[in-house]
Amino acid sequence: MSKLSIETDNTQSVSVMKVKGRIDSETAPELDNAFSKLLRSNRNKIVLNLQHVDFLSSAGLRAMVKALKDAQSSGGDVRLASVSEPIETVLRTVGMMQMFKRFSTTEEAAAGF
Repeated sequence: MSKLSIETDNTQSVSVMKVKGRIDSETAPELDNAFSKLLRSNRNKIVLNLQHVDFLSSAGLRAMVKALKDAQSSGGDVRLASVSEPIETVLRTVGMMQMFKRFSTTEEAAAGF
């Protein structure tokens, strides 16, 4: 059983990825592949809902930063929604709070595009 679950909703102009579980060196490639698939499909406006993520390693951070840079280079963005407290602590600790725009809800993040 995978420790990571990714649900992507592409019904609107903004893609919403709801991620659940652990993002570590074992599961980060799944996240990276999900981002790459969206970006290859010209879906560069992405909201990443992290409400149910309980662990984020450096491999997960790399996948997120890579997706952010790739999205921004094509005129899009990756925005974070419903960031859980443990994940917010990780982002703050590694100095990435300024890098990503954060929103309380998925809807607010999507409306910001």
